[in-house]
Amino acid sequence: MTIRLAGEQDKHKLDFAARNVYTLPNEEYRVLPSSARDGDYILEVKTIRSIDPIVRVVVADNMLFARVSLYPAINSTKKISVQQIVFMLTEKHKVTHGCIDEAALHDAVNQLNEGYIVEGVMACKGTPPVNGKNAVIEYLFERPNVKPKLLPNGKVDYKEFTKFIFVQKDQLIIKRTPADKGKDGRDITGNVIKAVEGMDRQVEVVDGVYANLEKTEFRSKYNGHIIVSGDTVTVFPLLQVDGDVDMRIGNIRFEGTIHITGNVQSGFIIDADDIIVDGIVENAELKARNTIVIRRGIKGIISKGYVKAGGNISIGYCENARISTGGELSIEKYCFNSTVEAHSIVATGKDAIISGGVIKAFSTIRVSQIGSKSSGKMEVSLGYSPLLQAKAEKVKVEITQLSESIGRISESLSKLNIADPKIQNNPKVKILIDSAESFKRRLPLLEKKYNDLIAKSVCDAPKISVEDTIYPGVELKILGIARSIKAEMTRVEFTFNEYEREIVNKPIQNTAN
Repeated sequence: MTIRLAGEQDKHKLDFAARNVYTLPNEEYRVLPSSARDGDYILEVKTIRSIDPIVRVVVADNMLFARVSLYPAINSTKKISVQQIVFMLTEKHKVTHGCIDEAALHDAVNQLNEGYIVEGVMACKGTPPVNGKNAVIEYLFERPNVKPKLLPNGKVDYKEFTKFIFVQKDQLIIKRTPADKGKDGRDITGNVIKAVEGMDRQVEVVDGVYANLEKTEFRSKYNGHIIVSGDTVTVFPLLQVDGDVDMRIGNIRFEGTIHITGNVQSGFIIDADDIIVDGIVENAELKARNTIVIRRGIKGIISKGYVKAGGNISIGYCENARISTGGELSIEKYCFNSTVEAHSIVATGKDAIISGGVIKAFSTIRVSQIGSKSSGKMEVSLGYSPLLQAKAEKVKVEITQLSESIGRISESLSKLNIADPKIQNNPKVKILIDSAESFKRRLPLLEKKYNDLIAKSVCDAPKISVEDTIYPGVELKILGIARSIKAEMTRVEFTFNEYEREIVNKPIQNTAN
């Protein structure tokens, strides 16, 4: 008896069927090339055994499809019908009628009856689930570049630390495509396969932005500029002052950006989200919740005026100034005899210098020249955040006050017979008892806040990089450890060795080539 393989010819499949499906011993079969066509093979069976047609069903692990393989009878007249295969699928494998491909089974049975092995027939298919798509938020503007600019020569321009994004009234600035739930599927037994819903994202509507009812389009309320904080986008209006801030203008307090094209004269106050001054700031008080840019510089008298920002500050120069920033202070030319507190300081322009005064930074200082041959003593401290330490001190004061209040209340209550119901129900006594319990609950929260602020106020790896020269007279202090500079040093980097508890230095490698 001769058996052929339907479809692509493979002598190994014929051999596998003989040994593993029909379980024929080697002497009862041979796989031979077919004389009918080159490349074809036949299974020649020589056995007296009677073997009925064989049906094998393989169901996918995910229950999304089942394949059927059919093997012709040997020395038997028994036939397999489509209805028998359907019955096998529905009764044994619990396949639903609706997903069975009876046409494919008819074709397979016809080939089986002609003496062919038919393998891997797709007998039934389920419907796979279509998972939902996540929400997509498109920002239709270029985000601020808060990273330093890398120049073609390999150096870094630390003056380019940010840029503003201006928008027009009613300009489309954000598009949101909502998430969809997807579409459930069904396996071949009729069970529902739940689709994975897409993850939704929302855009917070803040001042300066309005949305349509569907919250899919967000537009600017007015002419202004965009500030990005995480995923939150805010449009602030721009207030431009042409000329100086003087008696003609008076003090300005504004929730937005102020652009002053002239100078800020002595004694005036500017309070805003962002401040841009094209000219000079003279003994004025500038306070910004975000950034300050002073294109020319600051001329001050120590103890008069200050410049303070929650974010970065960029200046041309400063003399006798008081500067405090929660971000980076970028100095283009020089800083003389000033008191500075910053997260980091950069003054690496050509001939840039910091000389005199008191300089405090949290993480890093990058400077071309620090000190000078003619300047006297100056202090440079690194590793602690003055802003966070100041916040911690305020919390410490609150802890002390709270502890004292608890002590006073406890002392007052100790003089009373609290067990007496009349005293317990006295309104004033109840207030004291409730206050003491409230204070005791709040005290550990404040102590945790204090410890967290202290921990955050200490930098892990403070560093001072001097790209040109550091002069004698400079008093370095890193994480409380002091070191006086006794001789000129060039292209040097100072760090803190926590094991030896000392300030160490190493040369800065020349990377010009």
